[in-house]
Amino acid sequence: MVGNRSNASGIGCKIEIETDGLRLIRTVERLPVEVGVGKHRKLDSFLVHWFNWSQGSAEVPVNCQEPLLALELTIQEGSCPYLYAWDGNGFRFITDILGAAPLGLPIAVGRHIEADPEELVWIGDEQTFLAKEGVFQLKITEELREVLYLDEAKLVVVDHEPGVEVHPTDKLLPGKPFPPGALMTLYQEHRLRRAETIEGQDVTSALRTVDGQRVSPPKLRAPHLRGLAEPHGWILDFGPLDTSKPLVLVMNGWLRFGGGMANIAASLESSLPFPFPTLEAEVSPGIWTTVDVTVGAPAGKTKTIVVDLDGKLAAGTSRLRLTGAFEIHWDRIALMEKKPDAQTRITFIQPSEADLHFRGFSAVQYLPSDWPLTPDYDRVTANSYWTITPGGWCTRYGDVSELITERDEGLLLMNSGDELTLNFAASSLPSKPLGSVREFFLYADGWDKDSDFHVAAGAQVEPLPFHGMGDQRYTLVKRPPFPSDELHRKYNTRWVEGKGLRQTATSQPAPAFDGFIK
Repeated sequence: MVGNRSNASGIGCKIEIETDGLRLIRTVERLPVEVGVGKHRKLDSFLVHWFNWSQGSAEVPVNCQEPLLALELTIQEGSCPYLYAWDGNGFRFITDILGAAPLGLPIAVGRHIEADPEELVWIGDEQTFLAKEGVFQLKITEELREVLYLDEAKLVVVDHEPGVEVHPTDKLLPGKPFPPGALMTLYQEHRLRRAETIEGQDVTSALRTVDGQRVSPPKLRAPHLRGLAEPHGWILDFGPLDTSKPLVLVMNGWLRFGGGMANIAASLESSLPFPFPTLEAEVSPGIWTTVDVTVGAPAGKTKTIVVDLDGKLAAGTSRLRLTGAFEIHWDRIALMEKKPDAQTRITFIQPSEADLHFRGFSAVQYLPSDWPLTPDYDRVTANSYWTITPGGWCTRYGDVSELITERDEGLLLMNSGDELTLNFAASSLPSKPLGSVREFFLYADGWDKDSDFHVAAGAQVEPLPFHGMGDQRYTLVKRPPFPSDELHRKYNTRWVEGKGLRQTATSQPAPAFDGFIK
């Protein structure tokens, strides 16, 4: 027995074997486990009930002279809600959302990660996000072992001058204070002349553009430390830097989240370095000094983050060095400047319709290891791989516009398998200024909670979070009354059992699911 996530040794797990009508169940009390199967040389099925979910195989040959290896697979069961957008042909996966707003997620024993519940996420432009029958449509799904607490969701329409880039300032940070999220307009890209690893390997072409060619950490940690890598870094040469200019580092990539189990494991190993990236500047040949900035990291799947270097670099800086110990896969690292007097117009649009319903769980696309786990919207199943989900009262299916119109502590509660369809009437969008370029973003405010058993109250939906709650006090302080509590009594009337998540009406197509879960 070799566990990679839930149980390193497999002690306490159950093994289930079937062969030629013989059915055997054993609880693992010591290793190796011996199971007598008589004269049988092949097992019809071999199933291990790991603590996260059952995993098995069929038609297993048996050689009684050698041990049979049972290896726990490391399928991701917790992360963040997924975001899809209609691109004219289908629903394209964009990224995950609210990765910087985990609820009750430990970073060490007795300490939770501080959550930033507001986020701006890039959706696309006029070529990749299109109206369908007069409506722009987004999908937010809960496809992992978690619950989403969504307070507000809006479409953000951004019109800007040609030749500039607009990026959110939101990112994953080590902790508070969290600066207010904003959109930054940039121009005057400084071409990346050369990029190399600390060991001297040239990675310039992979980092110049967002093209799917990524630069990854050379060595990852053991599976139980998912999301962490051995210390590594890159040296970035943009040529002579005019440090009097408002320079900004623009970095596109993705971070593999570890989850509560990995965080606890990492906190118990004092030899592990601080994982967040740090930035250094070469002020003279071979002399490096730390730049006084918080680099941060992408909050989950592919996103662009910015690092404001305005007034942070000493005169004479020639190169930058980025180091860290997170598993971050970088696609583009660029240096640009903040544009003065930018003619960027930002408009927030409320959804014309918001419908919550059951959808199910997407199959995962087959992609190289340097790609994030990417769901395929067109391949969906009604049932999950895992056997638990947060239990409690969730939002009933149907129209939920009233819950997400504004930030008012009235929370939409989505559980595993749920989907929220957001429609935005094309007629509600402002006219585009002549000669401008239009892009779209999602503004979301909320939290997400995984059912990892290290997470505070991870097995249940309640207690509900609220703004200003204090991350270390989650489950310890009583939620105060809010005027929006009446919305919870009106909408949050669907009971979800915390174990055995299965669709009961399997003969019905997923959209017709009646909401009862056993």
